[in-house]
Amino acid sequence: MESSTIPAFLSIDVEPDGFQLDRHDPPPWAGYLDLVDFITRLRADLAGWTGRTPRFGWYVRTDPQIAEVYGRPDHALVAFPACAARLQAAGDYWGVHSHPIRWAPESGQWVHEFGDGDWPVQATRFALDAFGGWAGAPPRLFRAGSAFLTDRIVEAAERAGVVIDLTLEPITGSGVGAPAMVSGVDTSPVVGSYTDCGGAPREPYRPARHDFRVDGGRSGRRLLMVPLSTRSLARPRPWWWRAARRVLRGPAPSWVEVLYPFGSWPHAHEYWDAVEQHLGSMRHPYLSLAIRTDAPNTDVSTRVRRILEALPGHPVATRLRFENPLTTFRDSL
Repeated sequence: MESSTIPAFLSIDVEPDGFQLDRHDPPPWAGYLDLVDFITRLRADLAGWTGRTPRFGWYVRTDPQIAEVYGRPDHALVAFPACAARLQAAGDYWGVHSHPIRWAPESGQWVHEFGDGDWPVQATRFALDAFGGWAGAPPRLFRAGSAFLTDRIVEAAERAGVVIDLTLEPITGSGVGAPAMVSGVDTSPVVGSYTDCGGAPREPYRPARHDFRVDGGRSGRRLLMVPLSTRSLARPRPWWWRAARRVLRGPAPSWVEVLYPFGSWPHAHEYWDAVEQHLGSMRHPYLSLAIRTDAPNTDVSTRVRRILEALPGHPVATRLRFENPLTTFRDSL
């Protein structure tokens, strides 16, 4: 491990171009094919700037909706062999991505089912088993769709062989109360509500068995939770103010937001400045970012490309070591 650099993970959720998929005329995975080309160029640019070849993670949807619409859950893994071979040759790695989507006949659309505690778990198990069948080995990396996690989902992932989960968004308000999930081209209504993860740790930890949002320490799960990177929105306060407030009123609320590359950042350079500031505030710095394979030329895909294109050339790039989290945390697994 290079002690002078910081481990970084770019997780790419491989999905169809939208959520409302037509069974009779399934849409192509144009966003996936387009992003493979873009990432290939980004890899070359970063390697030229840093002298290190980055490795990225591709988390493929293998859930029940994919199986129902495309005929098999591992469609994206078998339908585009040239892409898979290209990414594997570059040293990239694979994981599982699963959305708890099911058909709602009463509304005639695909919905994200969070209200039925059994369905998200069933969808997760299905996706993990399908990926394992394709890979010939249990999945080791997992990202839950729409950042929706419960204790039962975490338990299902652990039982299936997952050792690192890169889902967690440790913030209050991420999708809580949101009426729908949004892609670059459509939406999917949300049934039920999100789990509030605002109090969860913001650095890697082993979740407690009774609550995945709590650090379980040595008695926690075998699975390692690696939260997405966030930044603080609170105005910095001196140490004496924080100490006095804790005594008088308890801990101050932690106002943070996930460092989404697809956010509405005024300038791409400003995004990487925020990343650099975030890394400087951490005891054990690491960077974990996530994007999805949205349809080409949509607003969200354009924003993502603008942000990522600005990384080669920014000073923080020379400090980042994009690699497989299984490599980073191998001594802890």
